[in-house]
Amino acid sequence: MLLTHVNSQVNLSALAKMVSNAGLQRMMFADDFKKQAKHLKQLLRKNGIQVEKKSYVSELIDISYDHLLTHYRHEYLYKVALLNSYVFHNHCLSDTILLNEFRIGNSKADTIIVNGANKVFEIKTELDSPERLCTQIDDYYKGFSEVYIVIHHSEIGKYLNCIDEHVGIMVFSKDNTIELCKAAQVYNEKLDIVAMIKALRKDEYLQLVYKMAGEIPKATPVQLFKACINMLSKYPVLEVHAEFLKIIKQRINLCTNDLIQKSELPAALRLSCYYYNLDQNDYISLVDKLSYQI
Repeated sequence: MLLTHVNSQVNLSALAKMVSNAGLQRMMFADDFKKQAKHLKQLLRKNGIQVEKKSYVSELIDISYDHLLTHYRHEYLYKVALLNSYVFHNHCLSDTILLNEFRIGNSKADTIIVNGANKVFEIKTELDSPERLCTQIDDYYKGFSEVYIVIHHSEIGKYLNCIDEHVGIMVFSKDNTIELCKAAQVYNEKLDIVAMIKALRKDEYLQLVYKMAGEIPKATPVQLFKACINMLSKYPVLEVHAEFLKIIKQRINLCTNDLIQKSELPAALRLSCYYYNLDQNDYISLVDKLSYQI
């Protein structure tokens, strides 16, 4: 593999779009897989990497991932490191759910982990700025007890004055792993029942109401959501929060958890497969595609 220095922001950004949650799912699970894989190979060449005439798709993904780790550390790489070096080593997946781009309040949390604890991870790469961070953190505390910012190890000083004492810090290390820098403090003062209900799907918030009240309010479809809020507002927020977390944990997919840890999957692909809810049929097809030469 030869590397020439033609890394423009345009070419790197285009490669990063393919090595992302949506990009990898589009390539590996859509009907035009060969076209997408060929496009990935072309993007590698545009970024100055002379790949072999015939390369396995798994190799193209690995090469792309390594290239971006050196030249363009975008958000997906942080999320991959969070899964591979933090979640796998510190949590049992059978009791843990990861949520991607989870809306709470007026913000979308990059990653949420719910198991015995409940944590939000807001990623700020070297390509980002601290703008909106305070607002985002305020929103996250409406549904979750611990908030972390995940930043590059060289940018700790840039963010220290942007967070309060409750917020934890994790860093993307020189070894491309996620390491704990400062533990978050549990903070429940801003939990908000309305924000929690709005974060759930309809069947989930109806389940939450039923678990708390033993019944679903009788209301027209237009008034049902408001009636649910009125009913839940009668209960202590910490009790509603506990049921809110239990309902989120019902999204755990044990089959997917097992499949994404198989050695056949490239490190960069595991997270995308997790969010795709990979099943056994998907996995068999995926392994076949990864061994395809293009």
